[in-house]
Amino acid sequence: TAIALISLVVFSFTIYTSYRLRDKMMVTETRIYSMDIFIDDVEKDIERGLYISGFRSLMSMEQYITDNGIFLYNANSCFKEAFLNGTINNSQMGLMNESTFINWTQRIKEQAIKLDIIVDFDINNIIIYQENPWTVNIGLDVTLNLEDIRKTASWQRPLYITTNISIQEFEDPLYVINSYGRVTNTIIKTTITDFIGPNNDTTNLKIHVNNSYYIESNTAPSFLMRLEGNLSDSAYGIESLVNLEEFQAQEVPIRGRSVVDYIYFGDQSTTNYNIKNMPLWFKLDEEHLATYECEDLIE
Repeated sequence: TAIALISLVVFSFTIYTSYRLRDKMMVTETRIYSMDIFIDDVEKDIERGLYISGFRSLMSMEQYITDNGIFLYNANSCFKEAFLNGTINNSQMGLMNESTFINWTQRIKEQAIKLDIIVDFDINNIIIYQENPWTVNIGLDVTLNLEDIRKTASWQRPLYITTNISIQEFEDPLYVINSYGRVTNTIIKTTITDFIGPNNDTTNLKIHVNNSYYIESNTAPSFLMRLEGNLSDSAYGIESLVNLEEFQAQEVPIRGRSVVDYIYFGDQSTTNYNIKNMPLWFKLDEEHLATYECEDLIE
């Protein structure tokens, strides 16, 4: 009888322990599942934060150029400073108020605490670069550290997240600096495919130059290079034709140079030509005659 009683107690204890272990495992599995979903949500939030903070950082970089009348010393460094700290060259940028990536991660942390999750971000690197003429790429290397407040589970996940921001509708800093802040030019990709029409009609070319639209050009600087005042060529370059009437209207002295922007604002020597059916101030350098279909219109 004693043996039977002991056996019953042992059996009951085993069953109880088994149930407790199973319940604990189920709780742990549920918690892990919940945290896994949270991680997916955090990744999406990081992507949104990367785009929004990145966009505002680029706008802040342009604002800094306009406010100070100088190009950026290093676009990548200035972007990183604005993106993380909301400053450029230690100057607070209004557009970054409560909009830095650090602000974004802090809001994620506050939401995580409500779910009994401790989250931390190790930002390893942030870079901007271009892979085509019309967008800026942002790459974020970050390590995501999560832990359940009850120590049930923890994660460490390395992430590399990218986003793309169109440069269209941003201002070209070359115009701002070289007009003493009096003339601005918004980057708009031209829709014109034929600059010269039948019978040497220059209507489309006039539309293009009057609006200073942009085309792709591997002999011109990229958008990021323009932020630094770098007029070297780039595989992701863009160029516009400077409408000198706008400069004259703002009493900015004009120069007798090719109106291709990086040449006009630069100091390289070129052989220039006036073009028939175009204003007297309109000149193109020899290398751009074919680009704008003006080989047979030189004067």
